[in-house]
Amino acid sequence: MAVNPDSVAILSAFSAVDLSGLERVKLMNRVDQKFILPESQLNELLHELLSHYHILEIDGKREFAYDSLYYDTNQLDLYRDHHNGKPNRVKIRKRDYLDTGSSYFEIKRKIKGYRTEKYRIQTGMDAEIGSDESRLLTAHDLEHLNLIPSIKIHYHRITLAGIETPERITIDRALEFEDNEHRQHLEGLVIIEVKQDQVKRESPIIKALRKRRNRPFGISKYALGVVLLRLSSKTNAFRHKVTKINQLIANYGA
Repeated sequence: MAVNPDSVAILSAFSAVDLSGLERVKLMNRVDQKFILPESQLNELLHELLSHYHILEIDGKREFAYDSLYYDTNQLDLYRDHHNGKPNRVKIRKRDYLDTGSSYFEIKRKIKGYRTEKYRIQTGMDAEIGSDESRLLTAHDLEHLNLIPSIKIHYHRITLAGIETPERITIDRALEFEDNEHRQHLEGLVIIEVKQDQVKRESPIIKALRKRRNRPFGISKYALGVVLLRLSSKTNAFRHKVTKINQLIANYGA
């Protein structure tokens, strides 16, 4: 993918924070809000945020490549829980940080459809669920699930940490979804996730998005991937969201 020189310039303008500095907004128990944005509008948004956020920098890099491998049952029970609006649900994944070579096995619990708790252990980059991963699943009463790899999602991520407010922002672009047979790109779309200890509507990024009449967009990347790859016939709850994404990309271009 070609690099937009304007994107490089705006990322370089942020003050940097390293991984240790990011620890103060680790937020393993948090409230999440997702938003979607045309990539063509990202630089303008970032310019408004320059004085309010640090950017994560590691070894001189400020944007990082990620692979997330999601696990589910043969019947896609975890996806169906999300589709059906189950308030207490989980996502299980292995995430590879391709630029640093580290990997984590993670459990994300949604509590009453509102708060998110995340638990993780460092692991290898292969897809197998080993003994350490099994112990984590058992500790969270998930050992009964007959998990298999479901889909893999590739993307590039920018991470911001609030200067005045305890919040972390992730900005994902260049999304690509794949299973054993299919691959689907989402060029031109950015997914923004605002992670806070509690909802703070006066945070700089929430105000900037609200000014653009950009409202929270409640669909996970995993559920989006299942729909785009047509792995499930049960998609009614998400169909209008996929239509909105396609319209956004068509209207604003990549």
